Amino acid sequence: MGNVAIGEINKRSQKFEELQKKVAYVLFAGVMLVLLQAFFCLTLVGTVTNTVSNRSHFMHYSQLYFKFCSMLLTVFLLTYYIVKIYVNVEKSTLKLGKFTQDHLILFPFAFMLIWALISTFKSPYFEKSLYGAGYINEGYFTVLQYAVVFLSAYAIRDEIKWAKEAMLWTFICMAGLICFVFIGIEVTNYSIPTSLKAGVFNNSNHYGYFLAMSSTATFGALVYSKKKWQIFLSAILLPLNIFNLLACNTLGANIAYIGGIFFIICSGFITKKLNWKRLLVACVLSGVVNFIIEISGRTNMWESYVQLFKDIKRVISPGEGGSGGNNSSAGTGRFGLWVRTIAVIKQVPWFGKGLDLYHGNNIYDTSLDVSHNEYITMASNIGIPGLVMYLGTVIWWFVRAVKARKVLTICDLTLLAVTFSYLISAVFGNSFTYTYPYLLIFLALSMQKSYDREGKYKKLQEKNHELAKVNSTAAAA
Repeated sequence: MGNVAIGEINKRSQKFEELQKKVAYVLFAGVMLVLLQAFFCLTLVGTVTNTVSNRSHFMHYSQLYFKFCSMLLTVFLLTYYIVKIYVNVEKSTLKLGKFTQDHLILFPFAFMLIWALISTFKSPYFEKSLYGAGYINEGYFTVLQYAVVFLSAYAIRDEIKWAKEAMLWTFICMAGLICFVFIGIEVTNYSIPTSLKAGVFNNSNHYGYFLAMSSTATFGALVYSKKKWQIFLSAILLPLNIFNLLACNTLGANIAYIGGIFFIICSGFITKKLNWKRLLVACVLSGVVNFIIEISGRTNMWESYVQLFKDIKRVISPGEGGSGGNNSSAGTGRFGLWVRTIAVIKQVPWFGKGLDLYHGNNIYDTSLDVSHNEYITMASNIGIPGLVMYLGTVIWWFVRAVKARKVLTICDLTLLAVTFSYLISAVFGNSFTYTYPYLLIFLALSMQKSYDREGKYKKLQEKNHELAKVNSTAAAA
């Protein structure tokens, strides 16, 4: 009778394991829908009035699309974990200690969600902090959407073996197609009204941050890929990406792309997976496009770099060029906003002023625009503790990658570089609902499992000890 009961349990567990796999595929499809959000920049749809916050602002249809995607993902994510927990309980493989250790990196994010909720309740405009009130439209509900997207990508990163590569190449191909269409529009002089402003990017800055990621991804694919079709495709798409990136004339995105290249070179050298010949080809392609667009006068990027270095000098040596206050630009016209936002942070350092409160909604500085720096924005929105948790998670993400460097795949290296490039662009802008979901997806996909060196060393010692016993027994016999 006991064997029959065990057999029934095994059959039931097997059925639920199959169900778990199917739900994982559905979850993968949901994350892919979020990834495809950028295609909204090619549509002619405009904006819709947000009726929640007293009709205080408008929303792009792409933002509504993101909301519906996150709702679907919430259902899929809950279903996936319910089934997964049931399977582990049935098989008696659910160990709370090991689970906590494997997913400890998620705890700072959980702390951030709780802290952001407290900040929302402490906000002088609770309703607007809850639903969002500015052009970014980032209330607490949006923060929950971010959490769902991140956790969904995190859940499938190891559940489906080919998920990482599929999402990376979907992103590369999508960005390449968008770049091709925009170049075609420019060549044919075909007018599409609000082609960027009605889409997911809202303006050229957000489009630039997206292109910094796509250019880094395409650059990494060209350098690391081993399949011929991937090398050929990335070689074609890289110049298109770089042309659009430079045409955006966005300094932060430019610096992010350079940082992404630096990351690719360093990580490839450390892991001994760098193809130097293809690295040279990728650099030459980038340099040629950069040279052509610079001498054509299409961009003033060089002037922006010169101004950036002057501003840095002002900050380092205040006596030589002022104190680096509101008159400085940090090469992008943003330094004054940073200084004024830091002043707001000093007034409300613990819980911030509340989410998405700028312009007339900001009682601490009614004239203050968004700070165009995600890190400063985060500190002003939910307080310094929230920012510390965020930066701690990013550092932890990087440390895990360094520890797992020997087992990193080509896809992992590219995803890490793409994430790194966005983290740099975040110093010069805050894209949030426009391109921020891409960071969440790539950050989650590139997160490595906890690497227990000590545990592996102990297991190796135990095996060696057992082998020594066997050898000694055999020798005695």
